Amino acid sequence: MRFITLILRNLFRRRTRTLLTAAGLAVAIAAVLDLVGVSWNFERAFSSLYQGKGIDLVVVRAGLTNQLSSTLDQKLGDRIRAIDGVAKVAPSLMDVVGFEQANLVSVLVNGWESGSLLFSGSRVLEGRAFRPDETNVAMLGRVLALNLGKKVGDTVDVAGEPLRVIGVYESDSLFETGAMIVPMASLQHMMGREGQVTGFVVQARSSTAADVSALRARIEAAISGVAATPARDQIDHDVQLQLVRVMTTATTALAVLLGSVGMLNTMVMTVFERTQEIGVLRALGWKRRRVLAMILGEAVCLGLLGAVMGMVLALIGMHGIMLIPTARGFIEPTVPPPVLAFGLIIGLALSVLGGVYPAVRAAALDPSEAIRHE
Repeated sequence: MRFITLILRNLFRRRTRTLLTAAGLAVAIAAVLDLVGVSWNFERAFSSLYQGKGIDLVVVRAGLTNQLSSTLDQKLGDRIRAIDGVAKVAPSLMDVVGFEQANLVSVLVNGWESGSLLFSGSRVLEGRAFRPDETNVAMLGRVLALNLGKKVGDTVDVAGEPLRVIGVYESDSLFETGAMIVPMASLQHMMGREGQVTGFVVQARSSTAADVSALRARIEAAISGVAATPARDQIDHDVQLQLVRVMTTATTALAVLLGSVGMLNTMVMTVFERTQEIGVLRALGWKRRRVLAMILGEAVCLGLLGAVMGMVLALIGMHGIMLIPTARGFIEPTVPPPVLAFGLIIGLALSVLGGVYPAVRAAALDPSEAIRHE
């Protein structure tokens, strides 16, 4: 009989216990993978907001961690544009609205100028983009249009203002695909913020790290009270992303703790129940390291079984999350392959944490005493 076959037969002697332990590990691993997957997708969507458009710097009011809270004079765009090293500047006004009839909250509304570089990475699927002289019109992201059941020619109410839908678009960023775009002047009027924006995006003539850093310093020196943040730093310092990362870390730590305790309990019980058997094997000539390998191998197989079940549950859970209306347009219903691989790593870690002590204890058993054990 092959050694691995022996390990598997031993593992499934107590099928109910094995499956229950694996199921417990699977639930813990699935919870971690879904949170890590959400964090991964969030960061990728945020990254495409800027990097996919060739944006190097984001200029907002200094001291703020959330761009929605920023308020700047729209005329500052001309001063930024005149600074050496700036290739393009685009003002942006952002707000969030809710659509109670569709159970949607915090839908992003972007106020952009016609022809802005912010339209880079967006493709019009139906209708058209708005012209410079148009007001009270809107372009809906594909996901938002589906959630609202709207198409070109329909009307959508935003903050009590009826806006005519003139286009449906898709963006490289999932956040924009679940948002809407309106003329900046219209959004300024609806928000009572005429002449104001929440920030500017800047495209540098040279995108090398040194040149972008130098441009950042020139902008902050020329205009007091603003912070010019590199696009990568804007992503890293985003409050929502930081909260997701903290939740992911805490959940991972808790899952590893609980999973290792469950694994430890199962393997200790296994060794206790098979003490006589282990004593016989030792008396027949099995060395300590072979007993150690057998028990640790059973723990590893159990951990891998839990990891595989956890990956399946994670994929099902991610699709289940998409049934929640508020999640649509913000989360991709996928768990990236690197995240799934992380599930295998967790399974192996749980195997080691929960299996080493029982394996060492089994290998240390005295053959004569183990045989007399009842």
